Amino acid sequence: MPDSQDPGAKLPAPPRFLLFEYSELNPAMRADPHALFDPQRRERPVEHDGMIPAMLISAYGVGRESLMDRSLSRNFDDAAPENPVIANVRRLNTAMAAEFGKHDSMLTLDDPDHGRVRGIVAEAFLKRAAGAQGLVARIIDAQIDALAGRETFDAVNDYAARIPIQVLGTILGSPPEMFESLKVWTEAGQLAFDPTKSAEQEKLALDGRRGILSHFKELMEARRAAPQDDLVSDLLAAQANGAPIDDNEILFNLFALLVAGHLTTADLIGNGIYLLLTHDDARRAVLKDPKLITSAVEEILRYEPPISFSARFAKADGKAGGCPYHKGDALVVSLISANRDEDRIDDPHRFDITRRPNPHLSFGAGAHICVGAPLARIEGQTAILKLLQRFPNLRKADDSPPDWRVVPGVRGLAKLDVITE
Repeated sequence: MPDSQDPGAKLPAPPRFLLFEYSELNPAMRADPHALFDPQRRERPVEHDGMIPAMLISAYGVGRESLMDRSLSRNFDDAAPENPVIANVRRLNTAMAAEFGKHDSMLTLDDPDHGRVRGIVAEAFLKRAAGAQGLVARIIDAQIDALAGRETFDAVNDYAARIPIQVLGTILGSPPEMFESLKVWTEAGQLAFDPTKSAEQEKLALDGRRGILSHFKELMEARRAAPQDDLVSDLLAAQANGAPIDDNEILFNLFALLVAGHLTTADLIGNGIYLLLTHDDARRAVLKDPKLITSAVEEILRYEPPISFSARFAKADGKAGGCPYHKGDALVVSLISANRDEDRIDDPHRFDITRRPNPHLSFGAGAHICVGAPLARIEGQTAILKLLQRFPNLRKADDSPPDWRVVPGVRGLAKLDVITE
């Protein structure tokens, strides 16, 4: 306490709720994250949250090291129980476990189980992804054909958000009549990470998870009886041939592939369209030389990453960037900030579609780097390029600021109204 006799004494600064300040729940963060992150990264690249057992990591170097540190955990059970964000997720997981078993996806497993499960799922999934160019192109062509003749449309909800669910649904083995339900359920499931959600929103999140898991459980039963040309059949065949993966692990990894792959890729496409419509030189360059779309998508991922942060949990006391942390602390790496770190990226606030190298962290790093990254790149490159080629005069409908979704951990547009001529 300051000396009561000294009127000039400064009161201690109040504790800061960093994970709120730097989340999408804060309108200032949504509007201009770098006005907040640039000084934070320069002055306090690693800082403890003043309200919950967590630390915010905003610098590239420490962030990448933390993501690659195998002594840290992805398992929510290793997080401090008093962390309200994790408590929300745990509550949903507990409810689902009572119906479907423990959530054992590669997103939340640690080694040795992570390596075992990921190896089996990745081998089957990446084989499907490698041959998906034709499927992706057909789905995108059909979506663009559906927009033909329209003077205006919403590039997010009428286009970007409709592509990944069809691609993933087809690869996984879901029938087309289920695509819309799966889309609705995955979008509802995003609410799981919002500690401010209402009881009604929590029910939607639970119902969404329940719908997806019930669907894949039924699909596994059907494919076990009659295999088809899809990923569910691939994983069941691998299991039957001795691969060490059980039904519960197959179920929850199908869930993870759908939820993680649909929403993030839709945001990649939407963010990419927005960035190229607001950077005329880049858009014209891509139309003149379509091969630039490859490096353009990498720059889109760096500049506006669909996932704004990635977390690890401390299984023991330790240090990150010289800053001590305690067992149970969440080490939250801001991908938005790390991707604009001037100590790692030259001229980081410049949108440069020819940037090479482009060592962004938007797909994570280390053992948990995104298994769906190759497919997401194919979808992003194809969807953005084909749309601009079909509508070369495409432009924003007005000069309103971007309408970013209010979902913690997500950097994606709620809508993007465009004009075709």
